[in-house]
Amino acid sequence: MVYENEHEDEFIVPVFTYESEYWDQVMKPHLQEQGWYIAEVDCTNVEDIEDCGTRLLRELNFKVPEHGYINAMAVKGNIRDIYGINMRKGIFVFYKNFEDIFSTHPDLYNGYGAEFMLQLIEDIVYYYSTLRGYLYEEYPVVVGYGVGLPSSYIPQLEELMGAENMMIAGEGVRYPWSDFEEEQRRNFPNGAPDPLYDKTGQLFGGVINHDPQATGIYVADPRYYPESPFYDPVLASKVHLVHSEFTEPDPSI
Repeated sequence: MVYENEHEDEFIVPVFTYESEYWDQVMKPHLQEQGWYIAEVDCTNVEDIEDCGTRLLRELNFKVPEHGYINAMAVKGNIRDIYGINMRKGIFVFYKNFEDIFSTHPDLYNGYGAEFMLQLIEDIVYYYSTLRGYLYEEYPVVVGYGVGLPSSYIPQLEELMGAENMMIAGEGVRYPWSDFEEEQRRNFPNGAPDPLYDKTGQLFGGVINHDPQATGIYVADPRYYPESPFYDPVLASKVHLVHSEFTEPDPSI
């Protein structure tokens, strides 16, 4: 079985080997210190893809009964609506004991379970980093991710992903999200602010084509945000920008 990308041409999976202890000793404490939300999913004795997905939903603050059952399509739908957690400084999804995904169980055979779980991460990256500001009218999120397993299981993951789509996590490594993370830390050191929108097209030549039910076009330029060290009050005073009309309680407050 070969992994099929859900959204992007390239999807690279960082591997945290147990032998290195890099996740527990370095990466996780670093993320906690910076204020990331960490969804650490234990894949031990996982039974099927529904079990996989349900474990992820629980770590993302979804209220799933202890013996609840959520089908695979519902899992995919739910992760597009993560709510009630503070992701302003980033969210990190980590699958520990990922080797148990490579099970002989009928629903997990031949890499099917591993592919499903990795596609869920790819979905989160796509919807929360790429589309969230533009489509959902909420602040874009830095999404980090990785899997933890013994080095002896790397060949099985390579068979699914291809060696070119994997990387070993460690000191000095640049991850797929590193550029966006550095940009967000530079522009908004205290975390992503509520997004601003150009409702009348002032920043876009006076012509604006968007869903009439939407607030406007998302403004990414940090010079318009008081929360940014690059805020330019003179520039910002020349336009009238608005926050999203779709408001929900903010768990960070």
